[in-house]
Amino acid sequence: MWSSLVLVHNDHENRIKTDFPDFVSWHTCMRSIYLSDERLLSVDIKNRFSDVYQIFYGYDAYSFLIQIVCGLHSKLFGESEIQAQFCDSFSKEKLPDNSLSAFLLKLRDQILEHTKIVRTKFLIGIGKQSYGSLTEKYISKYNRIDLIGTGNLAESLLPYLKTKNRQVNVFGRNKTRLNSLKEIFNIQTFDLEDYIPNPNPVIIAVTDMDENKTKLFHLSNCIIDFRENSKTNFLDKLENYIPFTTLLGSIQETNILIQELKPKIELLIADLTELRQDEQTHFMNGWEDLTHA
Repeated sequence: MWSSLVLVHNDHENRIKTDFPDFVSWHTCMRSIYLSDERLLSVDIKNRFSDVYQIFYGYDAYSFLIQIVCGLHSKLFGESEIQAQFCDSFSKEKLPDNSLSAFLLKLRDQILEHTKIVRTKFLIGIGKQSYGSLTEKYISKYNRIDLIGTGNLAESLLPYLKTKNRQVNVFGRNKTRLNSLKEIFNIQTFDLEDYIPNPNPVIIAVTDMDENKTKLFHLSNCIIDFRENSKTNFLDKLENYIPFTTLLGSIQETNILIQELKPKIELLIADLTELRQDEQTHFMNGWEDLTHA
């Protein structure tokens, strides 16, 4: 089934998050991934993408996608937020109603099946290093927190932020998401344009933010910035500013364990991929999943 899978990958820091015909796109802070079925593509793939893109085919693509969803290529090794983003981006509601989407929904389910096996065997302990747990050492003494953002990262942080009866205020631009988070977590939500400088710690959980907007945080007791490639002249000058690189530095003591685990995880993923390939060799042409969707 997955012998015709095509995965195009770009993790260049200055990449443009564009979309391509006949591909379904998945953009995260660190990378852009494009998935398709080679049988549906009308032109040679290599002629469509420049050298900054990596192209994976068939079960190599399947294996690489498991690695991504397991967090092996994330800056925070084994982080679980990437799996939530994958589930959300490839939900039935967000995919177009066509044969490629039917193909990708089956792919999503099988990737998640194998991701669960990998995480259960190797990443349960490492998984405690979630972004939410990293923030706790910096905000433990505060009773009020201002969270900037309404995406998957912001939502994954909220269960941690809501502990100890903290008051959490969420600021964002997406009114639908603000209402949803308010209903789920019983929090106060506000339009980002209504933010007023105050001493509350601020957690920046958005991909991009205008430099002028960050200047509003000058009164905050603590500023935690989850933007992975943030370059800010203003915030860098503040003593209470904690960039993403500092957050990662707080878990460097686990690097030895990670280096020991990584080859074992990669071997397990290779074995799971081989088993999947053996299971599906009877689909010689693989068209059943497209014609009978």
